[in-house]
Formats: sequence, structure tokens, C-alpha cells
Amino acid sequence: MKHLIHEAALAASAFIAGLVPSALGAAVSLAYEPGLTWRQRFVQLSVGVCVSYFVGGAIHSVTDWSAFVLQAIQFVTGMIAYKATPRVTHALVERVAEIPAALIDRFLPRGDRS
Repeated sequence: MKHLIHEAALAASAFIAGLVPSALGAAVSLAYEPGLTWRQRFVQLSVGVCVSYFVGGAIHSVTDWSAFVLQAIQFVTGMIAYKATPRVTHALVERVAEIPAALIDRFLPRGDRS
């Protein structure tokens, strides 16, 4: 049982250490963004952390760069993802709102509508 707890603690600490550069990059962007609600801040911070964490993992699997370079990339990616979240969300909402009309046009010809 002690071994299992020790392994779980090591895995959790490695996961948290991997998230730190991503979270710092998104948090720095958060400091420069006035007038946001707490919900908006949380969503943008979460997206920044998630995107930069997975981008860092993808780059690590493809390249042979040092951990310091990967952390710098995760930091910058966190900042970029944080800033891009509102525009991406707006674009997704616009596209999703167009789906019903596109389905009606596709499957219900104009002559069949009443």
C-alpha cells in the first residue's frame, strides 16, 4: 500500500510540474486582460493550460529539445491560447448557429417547405 501511495504521489507531482509552465503563460496573459468576469478568466486560463500542455507533449514526442526549451514553448503557447480563446469561441458559436439552417437547406428542398 505504501508503494502505491508513493507511486501515485510521484505521478501527481510530475503531472503538476508539467502544467506549471502552461499555467504561468496563461496567468501572465490574465494579468493584462482587464474587465473580464471570473468565469471568463477561468475558461480562458483552462483553455490556455490544456492547449499548451498538449502542444508541449506533442513537440516533446517529435523533437529532442531540452526540458527548458519545452517549458518556454509551453509558456508562450499558454499565452497565445489564452488570447485566442474569445475569438475561437465566437467563431464556434457562429458555426454551430448555422448548422440548423444548413441541415434544412440540405435535406428539405425549398419547394417542400410550408
